[in-house]
Amino acid sequence: MPLIPQTVREQVTNQIRNDLLSGRFPAGTMLREIELAARFGVSRGPVRDAFIQLSHEGYLAYQANRGVMVRHPPDPRDREFITELRLKIETYVIERGFEDKNEEKINSVELALERLKEACDSGEASQVAIRDIEFHQKILLACGGDDLVPTWRQLCSRMLLTYTRLGDYSQAYKEHVAIFEPFRDGDMKKTIAAIQANIK
Repeated sequence: MPLIPQTVREQVTNQIRNDLLSGRFPAGTMLREIELAARFGVSRGPVRDAFIQLSHEGYLAYQANRGVMVRHPPDPRDREFITELRLKIETYVIERGFEDKNEEKINSVELALERLKEACDSGEASQVAIRDIEFHQKILLACGGDDLVPTWRQLCSRMLLTYTRLGDYSQAYKEHVAIFEPFRDGDMKKTIAAIQANIK
């Protein structure tokens, strides 16, 4: 079914991202512009733009003379290291900019928490994964971490390719409430401790 012209690029990108997170395209799969364009009922341009965006996010990789490939999840031996890097970035940004957040930014984090709850209630793993990362990103942005977000997202996207909570989405939501409440109340140490408990 053709997509709405005003938001073609965003819709195509979001759908491909959902497909990647839900396992529709296994690691190593070569994605073809023409095939996806036919599926979405769009020209190849929005699909090409989506490939670029998702490559920047870390989900896809360009292979010389081959095209675009779904990236492999990190080796289990590397996952702990990637997790530590992610934690270091989040901790650094929060410590540096915790006092700079304002009511508007706090509200943006709360809205992300509400979206995460909706995803958890739906039970769709791909949406839970996306909203999980959106919540953490809003905290980074609230603390002035704009410059580090692209690097951070690359790390997160690799982890999301193997995202699983074993269906216990209510626990996932509770862990993020435990992050938001001290964040809202101005307790930096408890915020960081809750993030560490959630990510590890």
